[in-house]
Amino acid sequence: MSPSGHSTDLQVPQRPLTARNLQDFILCPQKYLLSFFTSQAESRRFIGGPAALHRALRSALVQTYQLGGPTQIPESTLLTLFEDNWEGELCADSLQEERLHAEGREMLRAYYQSHQDKANPAIATDLRLEGEIGGYDFVAVADRVDQAEDGTITLLRYKSTRRPPGPAELAQDISAGLLLLLGETHFAPSECQVAIYALRPGRLTVAPIDEPQHRSVRERIISLARRVRQTRQFPTNKGSHCRWCRSQAQCPVWRDAHYRPEEER
Repeated sequence: MSPSGHSTDLQVPQRPLTARNLQDFILCPQKYLLSFFTSQAESRRFIGGPAALHRALRSALVQTYQLGGPTQIPESTLLTLFEDNWEGELCADSLQEERLHAEGREMLRAYYQSHQDKANPAIATDLRLEGEIGGYDFVAVADRVDQAEDGTITLLRYKSTRRPPGPAELAQDISAGLLLLLGETHFAPSECQVAIYALRPGRLTVAPIDEPQHRSVRERIISLARRVRQTRQFPTNKGSHCRWCRSQAQCPVWRDAHYRPEEER
C-alpha cells in the first residue's frame, strides 16, 4: 500500500456484495478494501457491547422461531437462549455488561408477552438470499420471513438500537432496499415487503417503498456496485469513524497517525 492510504497490492475478492460492503465503501473505500483482510480476532476487538447485545437477541429470537415461536416454548427457554448467546466479555467494562444484559432480558420478556398468543407467521429464519441485480451479484440475510394469509411475504430484521429508523429513513436504507430486491427475486411472483421489529419500543415498521423509491434504490445499489467493481485505488477518508474501525491494524493512515518509535524497539 502507498503511504497515502491507497491500496495498490491487495486484490479485492470477487464475492457477492453485501449492503455493509456498499456502506463501507461510501464511508471509506480503504475500509471496504481492508474488511476482506481483517482477521476475526481483530474484528472481534471492535464489536462492542451494543453489537454483542444485538447478536445475542437476534440469535435467541431466530432460534425461538426455529422451535416454533413463542406459542410453542416457555419464556424461560427464550431467556436461556439469550444466555447461551450472550458474550459479555465484548462489553467495555462490567458496568456496561451488567446494564446491557439486563436490558436484553427485559426486551425479550416484553417480546414474549406480546407474541405468546400470536400465530407463528414464519416460513423461514436466518434466510440467506443471493442473486444478481443489474449484472452484479449480491447477498443479504433476513432474520425471519413471514407469510400473511393473502400471500404477502415480509422480510424482517430485528433492531435493538436506541434510535431505530422510522418509515421514511427505512424506505431510503440501502440494506432494506437490497433485501427487498433479492427477496422479490427469490419469492416471485409473491408480493414482498421489508420490515424491522424494533425491540426497545416493541414496534414493527414496514418500509413504505413505492415504485419511484423502488427504482431509485435499485439504481443506487447498481451505481455503487459499479463504482466498487471499477475502483482500483482505495483512498482513506479520515474521520471520527476511524476510532471504531475494525481494520485499524492494517490501515496505513491510522498506523502513521499513531506510530510510536518505542513500539518497535
